Amino acid sequence: MPIPIPVISLRKRYTIAIHMVVWLVFGIWIFYLASTKQSITLGKGVDLVVGLLFPVLIFYFNWYVLISKYLARNKIFLYITAVLATLFVLALIQAPIDYYLFGKYNPTMTTLYSTDRLIQYVVSGLVVVFISSALKVTGNYIRNERLNKELETQKLTAELAYLKSQVNPHFLFNTLNNIYSLAYKQSPDTPDAIMKLSLLMRYMLYESNDMLVSLDKEVDHIRNFIDLQKLRLREQTSIKLNIEGDLAGKQIAPMLLMTLVENAFKHGLVSKNEIGIILNLVVEKDKLIFSTVNNISTHKKREFGGIGLENLKRRLNLLYNNRHKLHFEERDGTFYATLELYFQR
Repeated sequence: MPIPIPVISLRKRYTIAIHMVVWLVFGIWIFYLASTKQSITLGKGVDLVVGLLFPVLIFYFNWYVLISKYLARNKIFLYITAVLATLFVLALIQAPIDYYLFGKYNPTMTTLYSTDRLIQYVVSGLVVVFISSALKVTGNYIRNERLNKELETQKLTAELAYLKSQVNPHFLFNTLNNIYSLAYKQSPDTPDAIMKLSLLMRYMLYESNDMLVSLDKEVDHIRNFIDLQKLRLREQTSIKLNIEGDLAGKQIAPMLLMTLVENAFKHGLVSKNEIGIILNLVVEKDKLIFSTVNNISTHKKREFGGIGLENLKRRLNLLYNNRHKLHFEERDGTFYATLELYFQR
């Protein structure tokens, strides 16, 4: 079986090229400065090249390991400790290399270890760490700003698409008509139906503006939606909402689960299959699993690419990149959707 070759994006190629050019220019500059003081022999040239390897090693070790593991997680003290420990270890490694291989080209290097030389290595390493951290933090800031703008745009697009598909004149007409029927019959359920419609509208128009909402509110919104949908359904229609786990303290991007719920109601009541609609929510310590099971029409082919589901996929990729799994399956006249989502920390 052939080993797949990873595809490098165009932006990644540009980044690699820029790094290579910068290091090349830096190396040429170092060689130029050295040549103004003394002629560059083969041994001195090798000395300079090896000397450049340590800044490169420090730069990228800080870039890919220390920043991601400590600084990005606001572990400032651990980050500083890790940086100093790394520079001290590398100084202890670099000192004997310079002494045994290149000491004869440097008359000032008279001992294997000297305090001044170790301090010089550490200080020069700190300069490299500062540059690496500054570039990384600046790059992350620019990238996050760009991502936040895209998230805001996508969030607005998703909300508008949701409102267009769900809160439309047809939906409001049917709901208000059902509430009118309850009121005409002087049903005791009328005030509760009006209140649930008000809560539904309030959540969609106002409370869902935040980037994250409590999982309790999202589930309450789903319950209100189900209760309103039941007004237009036959009493024997099977609708089940099963919840396992502790919802307290958990947060989620608003209306992610609602997209799957709305999809289940949109396509799940088109046949006489006794399955009806089943919604399962399992909440664990660091993730949730939400699944829907519903009937599908036997008269038209089911497609997995509706506007709502496409918006859901896009929002998941933006908000929960590499921290979610979304799976659709159609089997024996039944549609299954499963979302596995790791909570944001």
